[in-house]
Amino acid sequence: MPAVYAQDKNTFSLGIYPPLLEINVNPPANVKADMQIQNLSELPQNLKIVLRSFRPAESSDGTLEIINESAIDPQGSLFFQKVKLYEGDTPLESITLGPYESRTLSLRLAIESDSPIRDYYFSVIFLSQESSSFDTSHSQIQGGIGTNVILSVGPADGGVKGEVKEFSAPTFLTAGPVPFTLLVDNKSDRYIIPTGRISILDMFGREAGLVNIEPQYILANSSRFLIDSDQASPSADLQGQIERLSNENPILIWPKTFIFGLYTAQAHIKLSENGPIFETKTRFLALPLYVIFVISLVIFVSAGIYLKVRKKI
Repeated sequence: MPAVYAQDKNTFSLGIYPPLLEINVNPPANVKADMQIQNLSELPQNLKIVLRSFRPAESSDGTLEIINESAIDPQGSLFFQKVKLYEGDTPLESITLGPYESRTLSLRLAIESDSPIRDYYFSVIFLSQESSSFDTSHSQIQGGIGTNVILSVGPADGGVKGEVKEFSAPTFLTAGPVPFTLLVDNKSDRYIIPTGRISILDMFGREAGLVNIEPQYILANSSRFLIDSDQASPSADLQGQIERLSNENPILIWPKTFIFGLYTAQAHIKLSENGPIFETKTRFLALPLYVIFVISLVIFVSAGIYLKVRKKI
């Protein structure tokens, strides 16, 4: 995963790697995870280090929301008191980076044997001390940069649970590409990274296309609209068509432009390596505009001939 950069008119420019720390441990354990932060500007940067818990937004589009400290549950508050950032053996609450300086820091946490079995989601934020604050209602940080941490303590209780809440496509289309809406609900107390595919079958049962689903994090007890693995670098023309076809939710795209007939789309979703597996279907009808025109013309001519013949009779 590439590093994340934050820039502000050449006066504030930082890079951080990795942008996401995924940690899975069984208690008791001593957690130690390294991260690297770099000043990419010619000016020194004085940074305050803060931890903020986050949760998925209600939009189910993968957006994260920072949680106010007053809204964190008691277990979460006790947990955050134990999380520290170190350089070597020195605990840090702030850091100063010289021009183009890079530093390696480590996130440390001792997890006792009686620690609650659950997930913790939080960000390690480096906030410019020249910046007054950052927006606590969204994942966007003004004058700062951060690494998101997904920490899962202990095995998942009861295994992975979830469902496909929605799988749909437009009922009628005159041309491609074809957008699919796929909403997966994670009912587990742990995050999941579902995988899968959508197979598109034509009216004769032959496979006409395949859409691979991009692996994406779905945090505990939340839902997310999934996207396909090809959307990282779509062409400008295709992207324009997608924007016209799609609604506000993220979608999956079958990029085929010429489509004709009745199609069946079969979604095959695996919530984890050990399952469960879900399969669901949706259908859509595709008639190109010129076909509609030809059919309408044939009907019009046929009706005209019928009326003439009937009149003569």
